Amino acid sequence: MRVSVLLPTLNEAGSILEMIGRVRKVGPDYSIYVVDSGSTDGTAEIARGAGAKVISIEEKGKGLAIRKAFGEIDGDAAVLLDSDCTYSPEEIPLLVDRLGECQVVVGSRFRGKIAEGAMGGVNRFGNRALTAMANILYGKRRSDVCSGFWAFRKEAYKGVDIDTRHFSLEANLFVQCARKGLRVCEVPISYRMRRGESKLTVFDGIAIGIYLITKRLA
Repeated sequence: MRVSVLLPTLNEAGSILEMIGRVRKVGPDYSIYVVDSGSTDGTAEIARGAGAKVISIEEKGKGLAIRKAFGEIDGDAAVLLDSDCTYSPEEIPLLVDRLGECQVVVGSRFRGKIAEGAMGGVNRFGNRALTAMANILYGKRRSDVCSGFWAFRKEAYKGVDIDTRHFSLEANLFVQCARKGLRVCEVPISYRMRRGESKLTVFDGIAIGIYLITKRLA
């Protein structure tokens, strides 16, 4: 199976070199793509110097960047994980192995282990609340709708319609999987302290909630 690993970035110069090295150690044959949306700290240049392929957009927007990446890559499987060292590349095989039985696999932080201090009380409550909302609205039983660690078969990532620009990407993917009836599995993963400052705000959480509701009513 040809595996494409996507590392979305926005000013992740402090962590991207480590992430690329860890991915390469886990899967020497993996194709590594740094999907950059307007970094100004040299992230893309560092990634190219480390031998990763860089897919760039000038605008800031994780959703926009991943939509472009899904259109350009051609792996049998695609793995998506954040580049701030909160998720462990060493766990990529856990997700890829489950693609034999599911079209999409999501790494669940709440079924795995969250390191002390990695997720504050407000963020933990917000994640739980958004997950509960998503499950009620779409009749699912997922444990972590906001996880940034995903694996897709080719027919799945080529078939999803990403229509959000920013941090509603994970909710967008959840909605697409529900609407298209894709087989989704969850696997427990670990979650650690991020490198650098978080880019998420309480307003992003509100935007995710609004997205879930509006898509359900559409």
